[in-house]
Amino acid sequence: MINYDSLTLKQFLEENKEFFIGAKLQKIQQPNRNELIFVLRKSGEAKKLYVNFNPNFFHICFMSEENELKRNITIPKTAPMFCMLLRKYIQNSKITDVQVPEYERIFEIYFDYYDELGEKSQLCLAVELMGKYSNVILYNYDTNVIIGCAHNVSAEKSRERELYGMLPYIYPPKQKKKNILRVSQDSFINNIDKNCPAKSISSMYNYITIPIAEEFLKMSDSFEDLYYKLKDFLSKKHYSGYISNDFSKFFLFKFENSFKCTNINQMTDDYFSFCQSETIKKNLKLKIIKQIQNQLDKLNNLKIKQELQIQKTEKSLEYKNKADIIMANLYYLKAGVKIAELKDFEGNNIKIEMDENISATENANKYYSLYKKIKTAAEYANTMLEETNSQILYFEEMKFYTQNAQSITELNDIWAELNNEEQKISSTQEHTDYIDFQNVRIYIGKNKKQNDYILSKIASPEDLWFHPLNAPGAHILVKTDKIKNEIPDEILLKAAELTKEYSAQKNNSKTSVIYTKRKYVKKANNKLAFVTYKNEKEIVI
Repeated sequence: MINYDSLTLKQFLEENKEFFIGAKLQKIQQPNRNELIFVLRKSGEAKKLYVNFNPNFFHICFMSEENELKRNITIPKTAPMFCMLLRKYIQNSKITDVQVPEYERIFEIYFDYYDELGEKSQLCLAVELMGKYSNVILYNYDTNVIIGCAHNVSAEKSRERELYGMLPYIYPPKQKKKNILRVSQDSFINNIDKNCPAKSISSMYNYITIPIAEEFLKMSDSFEDLYYKLKDFLSKKHYSGYISNDFSKFFLFKFENSFKCTNINQMTDDYFSFCQSETIKKNLKLKIIKQIQNQLDKLNNLKIKQELQIQKTEKSLEYKNKADIIMANLYYLKAGVKIAELKDFEGNNIKIEMDENISATENANKYYSLYKKIKTAAEYANTMLEETNSQILYFEEMKFYTQNAQSITELNDIWAELNNEEQKISSTQEHTDYIDFQNVRIYIGKNKKQNDYILSKIASPEDLWFHPLNAPGAHILVKTDKIKNEIPDEILLKAAELTKEYSAQKNNSKTSVIYTKRKYVKKANNKLAFVTYKNEKEIVI
């Protein structure tokens, strides 16, 4: 991932300065401690200015609705203290100016403020986008006194620069870098560390980060060529934004395997929303899978205990056999016997432990009682084992859906279901993937909501439903309304192939796929057993 640099910030200002000046700040929101959203309106147009000062994703941009969803933004019911402070001082104010100090990653927004006595002063909201030192500070520009900070910085945290209310606001220490446009070719070449050229160039010149230097080194035949290419790049008045096809980096110049963005704002918004979304999805997947795996571990341990209990059925039959032998030999058994030596029903000698203090009949009843107790426990364990296997299948299915989820919305739906939370209406319920094959539509349900939607809203009784046998996977539905006679084998094979492809057995050499008509598939009353079915056929693929 590429960090947000000072040149990109400068170009963002140039691109949007006209909209900023005179815009009214209508609303301020703070989703979390590292994000702020400002709703600005000007000439009937409203835009959301998104400020991220997370050390990993620091940037500023006007955020689109699509990218707001990617960032998984939720607004807390109670606004944080800093948000309340900003609302008190600058909400409903107009922006009088915006600036970026030369070579700095600081975006300054100026407002006119009138106190209770009607006296006017100018406030500045300084958005500092500087890695782990990123912050947002509101201060009085006339007095240079800080009103409040998103993150207070005490002397213990920083020896160079403290930041909190009532202290004077001072800029961060300036970096001792040069303007490459004012450096000769010989000086440029002679000062490059040939062992790590990109790092040395970045440490010496403004606006040139290590990734920028690395890209220009790739495009240059020599250090002399590199010098002229960098000078030409930094001499431009207008820049275009480019993002790599895999969204691993962005630059203000065209580079290999990249595409051009409409403007600098779109580049920033699209790039960082993608990076944030991928990180959110990764972390959310890990959190969900950890919870699911904990449940699976418990259930598998329970399954082992239940299977052991069921195995004790053989022991219970042994007790019943002893009781039957005792009852068959009551005439020969004397009281006070500790070990009864008898013959079983096959004529073999057998020794049976007896309680010498009770009668033979009572000893038989004692063995009968042990038999019934173990048999009842085994029968109960067998019933519970079916429920345990059903729960294991449910969590394995949810794990499969989690691993294959493509959006944060899908993951949020899974998390809500696992934790019995109220689920928000999401687009996944109304959207399912499909393919058209030989004039027949085949639907692919990739999560529980999509599966439910396919069965409830899309399927007709004569349609065909496919699923991997005894394994987690997608529900596949073949619409048969356009098929007049027998369903062609090619369509059955294609549906079976899709079923395997979207299952946990995707990489198996052979997979059993079952299919039946939709009218034979029933949704279960509880969430653990997804569906029941009958009259199924099997395809091995």
